[in-house]
Amino acid sequence: MKIQIYLLLALLVFGVFKTHRSVRKSESAEERSFAIRVSAFTWVLGFLLLATFLILPNTGQRLVFLLPVMVIVLALLKLWKNGRGRLRKEQQERVEVERMKRVN
Repeated sequence: MKIQIYLLLALLVFGVFKTHRSVRKSESAEERSFAIRVSAFTWVLGFLLLATFLILPNTGQRLVFLLPVMVIVLALLKLWKNGRGRLRKEQQERVEVERMKRVN
């Protein structure tokens, strides 16, 4: 049981640093807001999935539970990446329009 606790603590520390890094690397206020909202949603969903995982009684049920969880995690990662990319592209377009206005 100790190894599982250490793994959960390592995952918690990694999650905290990853959340801090993603907010710090945000280039605009909109992207920072998006990063904070998605991080909060991901933390809540993660705790719910972890609680569900710990409630399941045997290993077989836990393994079957992990398959849809992995699909959900991969989908969320793709949405996260696409959302940040879209926000960065919109910010870049706004900057380019501002530069054009200054030249004319």
